Amino acid sequence: MTDALATDAMVQEALSRASLADTSLTPGPAALASPSYKALESASVFASGPDGVQFVKVMHPEMKDAFDLAAAAALAKTAGETGIGPRVTWSDPERGAIAMEALTADAGWRTADQYLLQDEAVVAAVMTTVRAMHERTEHTVRFDPFARIDATMAQAERVDAPLPSDVRWLRRLVAEIEPLADTTQLAPCRNDGSASNLMIGADHAVRLVDFDRAGLNDPLYDVGALLAEVTEFEHDMKPGFVAYDGSYDEARFARAMLWSYVDDMLHALSARVMAHISERTGLEWLKYGEWRLMRLRMALNHPQFEEKLRIAGATR
Repeated sequence: MTDALATDAMVQEALSRASLADTSLTPGPAALASPSYKALESASVFASGPDGVQFVKVMHPEMKDAFDLAAAAALAKTAGETGIGPRVTWSDPERGAIAMEALTADAGWRTADQYLLQDEAVVAAVMTTVRAMHERTEHTVRFDPFARIDATMAQAERVDAPLPSDVRWLRRLVAEIEPLADTTQLAPCRNDGSASNLMIGADHAVRLVDFDRAGLNDPLYDVGALLAEVTEFEHDMKPGFVAYDGSYDEARFARAMLWSYVDDMLHALSARVMAHISERTGLEWLKYGEWRLMRLRMALNHPQFEEKLRIAGATR
């Protein structure tokens, strides 16, 4: 193991700084790239001490450049203080480390998955929680998915990571969505739609976890990314959209869908780069990226793509 990955010593140092050095430890969730995206950024442990169980994670150095960790820690702290996420007890953005209240199975919490997200009541509860996060006003760092896509493409060229043969075509079409970034009221967003970053408790209680991509953005980016995780069929996305927005608005729904395409491209290219440079060669980075690419190509090739651009007002 090299300095590309978080070492046991780095985790122990985080535990010490979080005043958890003498606690009993169990491993955190195992990393998984396909079929779902889970625990890829960090090494983690559950630390059982006198004040209960804490979840401590340290980001792998090979992942750190892709994130604004100060923004991530700030939004995680706000979320914990307002009951939107687990309570944060310590963080160190420079080390990419954070400790928080653990949401355990013993306490009635369950990691969301595709099966659980087929329950409309669960999706509605998630959307209500996401909206509560968007109503916060303390954060100022902008998340620009287009800049991140371009930075990832540039990184791929630097490290000689093979990009899709049609990447320029994909980028050109995704560029048609960019005007949406200039016509929105920004809100604090997670910019993440992964089901594994949602914890579901008793009576449909919801906590949001993993704020690594935190930053100000169009709140419908979060909505679109999450709806794309729930189902492939737009008809089945509408109840979740209404749960967030209060009613169905064609232009805003189109906007959320367009943002989901941008998110697909960002994740697909990031996975391509990680498949090339990551020391964790046993993870199916490429398989996950190809799935996101397939969904993106289907969306951009669909006749309704141009219609969505018009409906959403994506014109300069």
